Amino acid sequence: MNEPAHAPDQGHPRKWWILIAVSIGMFMALLDVTIVNIAMPRIITDLHTTVTSASWVLNAYSLVLAVSFLSMGRIGDKYGQKRVFIFGLVTFTLFSLLCGLAPNIDWLIAFRAGQGLGGAALLTISLAIVLGAFPRRQQGMAVGLWGALGTAAAAVGPTLGGLLVTYRNWHWIFFVNVPIGLAAIVFTALVIPAHIRGKRVEGGIDIPGILIAGVGLFLLTLALVQGNSWGWLSPAVVGMFAAAVVSFPVFLWWEARTSHPMFPLKLLRIRSFTAANTAICFVGMAMGGTFLLVVIFMVSVLGYSELRAAVALTVMPIVALVIAPNAGRLVDRIGPRLPAAVGAAFFTVGLVLLAQLNGSTTVGQIMWRIAFIGVGMGFAMPTLSAASMASLPPDVRGVGSGSLNTLRQVGFTLGVAVLVAIFAHTVAINAQTATRQSVAYVMAQPQIPAAAKPLIVAKIESAAAKLAHSGGGDAATAMPADPLQGLPQAPAGSAQALGEQQMIAHVKAIYKDDIAKSFKWPFYAAALAALLAIIPGLMTGSRLGEHEGHEKMNRAERTEATEAAAVAGGARGGARGDTSGGAAGGAAAAGGATEAPGA
Repeated sequence: MNEPAHAPDQGHPRKWWILIAVSIGMFMALLDVTIVNIAMPRIITDLHTTVTSASWVLNAYSLVLAVSFLSMGRIGDKYGQKRVFIFGLVTFTLFSLLCGLAPNIDWLIAFRAGQGLGGAALLTISLAIVLGAFPRRQQGMAVGLWGALGTAAAAVGPTLGGLLVTYRNWHWIFFVNVPIGLAAIVFTALVIPAHIRGKRVEGGIDIPGILIAGVGLFLLTLALVQGNSWGWLSPAVVGMFAAAVVSFPVFLWWEARTSHPMFPLKLLRIRSFTAANTAICFVGMAMGGTFLLVVIFMVSVLGYSELRAAVALTVMPIVALVIAPNAGRLVDRIGPRLPAAVGAAFFTVGLVLLAQLNGSTTVGQIMWRIAFIGVGMGFAMPTLSAASMASLPPDVRGVGSGSLNTLRQVGFTLGVAVLVAIFAHTVAINAQTATRQSVAYVMAQPQIPAAAKPLIVAKIESAAAKLAHSGGGDAATAMPADPLQGLPQAPAGSAQALGEQQMIAHVKAIYKDDIAKSFKWPFYAAALAALLAIIPGLMTGSRLGEHEGHEKMNRAERTEATEAAAVAGGARGGARGDTSGGAAGGAAAAGGATEAPGA
């Protein structure tokens, strides 16, 4: 008769349908992060714009994501996660349609910012809904499946984008979201309940907190995005960094002062939450510039097309897609600590291996190295997400997910900025080295007429200057197709003609090998970030939710210890009695724990 009272928690009856519903929205939002990259050359041509202007099609989306994650999470906690998730679907679908209809680059950038607002709602709320629908014993597996579907979006994006651009046009990379979004709106409305677990946050919305955090995150992200082009020491970039730094203590001061904070600071005392968020920031830094640099290496150094490079890169998300659900099951059994550290370690090894690439590298040698990063993604991302969120009470999981996504996005943006800055510096140095070697080689060739040598050297130096100015993006065209163009041609088949062709091939090989060396230190920097993620990864606990309410337990334990010390005799049986009453003592102390900053 008492069996139902002791039956294990089974979660929501429609938990699997709920997982599918939120994963569709998340899939769509993440798909648009990767699918747009492959269409950028066509967008630049069709809208008659520049690379700098077109880059804001990507930057606008990233900026709004970074700024909106925290506020969307808190609004979801306040007004209901289902409402905010549907808002995200409607907003994302509407602005996808508008992006496809954009008449010029300015409107496209504006509509992409609107897409970012919808995407922030989808990415933030989806994880909170999944964790609310599943019981604790299945949360690792559920987040693993959730993460696997997100990884699938990263895998599909570049290839689908290439196919749509090749056989239709760039407008369809946005139009494809419309039917998916409409179906997801209907499905979500039918499947996801208004309330899953927990209660809504009481009190009003912390408008000042949202504004302070939003301005600080916007300035930080904009400074990171524009640092390379505007100059890291330019007044604008330095001023934005300074304002972003100042906004952080101001935000903490306000959140500690207001009665209804957007981000309850007590959450930082939950060890699993803080450790997982720190680790995912480092992992984001490692991921950020890596994808971009691998594509540049394959296109500019090895001479592959963008579509072929995108297809080769799919080995990484495919491996992660296989690993993530199994990693989730492992987390349910042994906790997040070991899988998180293993994931960060595989990331580190994969990036160190990528640093060994050279001008004679084959696509197969790149793919098996990238597979290591795929294993790291499959272990680290769902594990850290589950470790962070499972340690939070249900009524703050929205803002918890928002902070997790914010740190990942900031880490990603920081990684892009730092790795690109290192690469731009090293490629300029190596271009100078290649130029000196090439000039010395040309001047030493006896079969080249003395009058032609200065002209050939001038063309080489001009191409090297173009390469350095581009920041390495034009490595494949560092040498003109024919440095002898416009010069008197030697008779075909003559010794001079053969020598000239050998000279051209040798000079191009010099540039290819030296430019390939420019990728070493950026990949080492990314590996260092991944290595640093191991330390907080090991602090996420031996089981999911191990540190739930940790900010309250310290004070409760002190109260219990004080009461135990007052018991005369300190008998072992009495100590056991205190332990059995610890739950009541902890519950009594819980209400006051939030008022004890040192707890």
